[in-house]
Amino acid sequence: MDQKDLVVVKNEAKKVARRRWAILAKALKSPVGSEPSSPTDEFSLRRISSFMLLQTQQLRPHDHKRTWYSYSIRIGLSEYSIVIGHRIRTFSAEDLMGFNNTGNICIWPSEETLSYYVCSNLAQFADKTILELGGGMSCLAGLFAAKYAAPKAVTVTDGNKHSVENVQAALDYNQFACPVDCKLLKWGSHEGPLYDVILCADCLFFDDARADLIECLWGCLDARGVAFVMAPKRGGTLDHFIAQSEIKGFKCRKIVNYNQVVWEKRLALIEHCEYDDDIHYPILIEVTKV
Repeated sequence: MDQKDLVVVKNEAKKVARRRWAILAKALKSPVGSEPSSPTDEFSLRRISSFMLLQTQQLRPHDHKRTWYSYSIRIGLSEYSIVIGHRIRTFSAEDLMGFNNTGNICIWPSEETLSYYVCSNLAQFADKTILELGGGMSCLAGLFAAKYAAPKAVTVTDGNKHSVENVQAALDYNQFACPVDCKLLKWGSHEGPLYDVILCADCLFFDDARADLIECLWGCLDARGVAFVMAPKRGGTLDHFIAQSEIKGFKCRKIVNYNQVVWEKRLALIEHCEYDDDIHYPILIEVTKV
């Protein structure tokens, strides 16, 4: 690498660092909680931060810990909504550097599209026991299933204690027709109840955690069950997950066009200069035991 190329690389690294600090600075300066993402969040490294499948409305009043928002999905003449609290920002070392904290920031496109998929296919989840893994601050897909799909029971989980506390507050705020439980769950070998359906959105990007996620899926999924894993390709992370899952004994089916509305949103975004299919478009993986 010559001197000119080295300068270019260093300048790009500085730009990324400045943008990362801008995200943190924005959060630290927001005492009333984080706002739901706009389609193109100027502070986000992801740039394309939403497929605009969710409509958000801030509710009044908000308490001293959270600002409350209604997240709604409209499909045809039907509308589905869940109320989620956005924590008023206080940061600890664990928040900034500890266990996977990505779900604490906003609703990611994979959670958005998985929620839309759930609401578009409610019959698939009826009379099922459902587990959501790595649901972050909202566990939105699991809560939509709990409220509208008439399942037997739903358990929503995350590995961050603040996420679990926030989701528990959402459980207390919303009304569900089935038992709904929220738990702290770290991935790895799991011995406990088996589930008919597992939901998992955008949990594949940490290479070090992938094997533990697969072990958790294996230990939690019923022999006749199915896991719906939603994530973008993001380099080779999705394909690595599929390869490792198949070595474990899973059968994986990759579905690129899983919903016509989502597909049309993708086609509309392709012309956007910041859009990159590799990091922005969530792909659905159906995971079953062979």
